[in-house]
Amino acid sequence: MTIASGSSRRIAYVPETVFGTTPATPSFKTFRATGGGPRTNKTTGTSDEIQADRNVRDEYQLGQDVTGAYDFELTYGNLDDLLEGVMFSTWATNVLVNGTTDKSFTFEETINLGGGNKSLSRFLGCAVSMLSLSIASRAAITGSATIMARQEMLDTAIVAGSTYAASGITPVMTSSANVAALTIPGITAPPKVRSLSLEINNNLRTRPLVGSLFTDSFGSGRFEVSGTMECYFETNELYQKVLDHGSSALSFTAGNASGSKYTFNLPKIIFGNGERRPGGNNDDVMVSIPFRAVYDPGISATLQITRGVA
Repeated sequence: MTIASGSSRRIAYVPETVFGTTPATPSFKTFRATGGGPRTNKTTGTSDEIQADRNVRDEYQLGQDVTGAYDFELTYGNLDDLLEGVMFSTWATNVLVNGTTDKSFTFEETINLGGGNKSLSRFLGCAVSMLSLSIASRAAITGSATIMARQEMLDTAIVAGSTYAASGITPVMTSSANVAALTIPGITAPPKVRSLSLEINNNLRTRPLVGSLFTDSFGSGRFEVSGTMECYFETNELYQKVLDHGSSALSFTAGNASGSKYTFNLPKIIFGNGERRPGGNNDDVMVSIPFRAVYDPGISATLQITRGVA
């Protein structure tokens, strides 16, 4: 056997119909990631038993939790299933709004050991806890999907009857060429944005049980969407919105080709504790504004994502 190389890793997933159970003859989809991934975290305890020889008698295992984030560059089609997972919802006529239906996946990582030998880590009962996007000037659009799983299982062979759809070949989206229609209504002159971040958080929690090392399931908290925009300072208008604890909306479209774009729509955002940053002699004056998206009755949700946009 040879020493494994990180470039040999295949990351694939399949939706589960029963939480924590990989479907029979699963049809896996290959996921395009740039790094990261879940790992098992063991909780242990040390015996407090008092012994005259002063030696520790035991280190016992209390539980196992699985969590971690896959990093990615935004490409069309790669995230569609995970967007359903983080939004607790299902695409309907290419529109996705956040809901209350939890979804789970089996993720599988395969590492080539050479000579036909493989090591597989299968993560059962995966839920998408968080998903983030980062759009910075003159950079690829990047993000991460945080996964919580019930259990990791090791194997040396695929599940019998498994198939693996090849990863897509759609190009990576960039902030320079592939972001359009970025609007913040209520501002006279559209702000010039240098960076924008977005984070979706389901506030998942484990449900440990007596008699098991693993969580029974995941509890979900509030659906929260927040972010930060960094804009060039041109007038008082945008910063005045911060001082007034004002609200607005935010929407933008990202994609490389007509029909292969996403529009992210946050119909109501509230400006947080922003600040004007004068900088130094060789800096531009910037205004940095954290924001929170809240429920909008127009879409009966907080966030709406549309795919297949022209």
